[in-house]
Amino acid sequence: MRNCVQNKRGFTLVEMALVLVVIGIVIGIGAGMIGPLMSLSKTRETKEFLGSAVESVNSWAASNNRLPDVTAGTTGFRSVAKTPTDAWGRDLIYLYDSNFIAASKDTICGRKTTLITLRQCLTANCATTSGTDYIDMSNVAYVVFSQGDDATTQTASTDAAVTISRQFTPGVAARVTLDMNHNDIVRWVTLDELRSKIGCQGAQLKIVNNELPPGTVSAQYPNATVGSVLSLVTDGGATPGTLRWCIEAPSANPLPAGLIFTPALAGAIRVAPNTCNAINPLPEAGWILSPTLNISGTPAANSQGAYNFTLYVRDNNDTASSNDNIASKTFVLTVNP
Repeated sequence: MRNCVQNKRGFTLVEMALVLVVIGIVIGIGAGMIGPLMSLSKTRETKEFLGSAVESVNSWAASNNRLPDVTAGTTGFRSVAKTPTDAWGRDLIYLYDSNFIAASKDTICGRKTTLITLRQCLTANCATTSGTDYIDMSNVAYVVFSQGDDATTQTASTDAAVTISRQFTPGVAARVTLDMNHNDIVRWVTLDELRSKIGCQGAQLKIVNNELPPGTVSAQYPNATVGSVLSLVTDGGATPGTLRWCIEAPSANPLPAGLIFTPALAGAIRVAPNTCNAINPLPEAGWILSPTLNISGTPAANSQGAYNFTLYVRDNNDTASSNDNIASKTFVLTVNP
């Protein structure tokens, strides 16, 4: 019989070395991915924390008619926010408009503007061309952000360094600059979003009256069925009690003689082409300051007819007159013979 002998061949040292090299490369690649994957995971988790913090602030604002502040008490951001830290264990930074921390029903619902503008940088030339190098978002109520994985604040403010949670200087507009090329993780809420989330209803400032009763020549206006004084009533506004009034009347048919406004409007009665709030507007200082406006008087004997005029009212929303809440309504005053 013929014996068959099988050749049994194992791995050579060279082959073993190649296998070990390949395994080492795979392990090295895997180890190199751990850092980025961990950073990605913490970034995703921090975004969830920011969303939770924003929802907590909005919910608290709806119940308290104000934003939280930076105190250590129950009204402070750290107490209000469900998760006041990021995934790295560092405090979230909270920036807010100081006008929104007074407890009043009109603190939020009575305003239309804020001190904060958020600038999103799209390129390294952040201050060059609007729409190309940056985008400005105005009327931001508050900003919450994390420093990200590098633990460095790249988000900047024009009024002071951003180092801790804080309010913006009262009455001074500021810009928060968000550099899209860095690692800060940022969430912000505009005033319109905040008003919507807390359920603000209607206009920030409005004139409640819808019409004026008719008057009679040589009789007290309004007539006896209404009373001797008609009060024009407003609703809303950032700072009730600091309203200012102005009236526009057409040049062809100005207001009738004998009509009395209390307080006296004098220079705040504008006859076309002069206006209260548009072309050739009356400066805010010329509007008459009063929490209410009343109309009374005895129309002159030859003043029968219909008179239309537009009443404007503004609040003291901030120190810049262009940012006041302004409401207007057109009325028709009929004077009968």
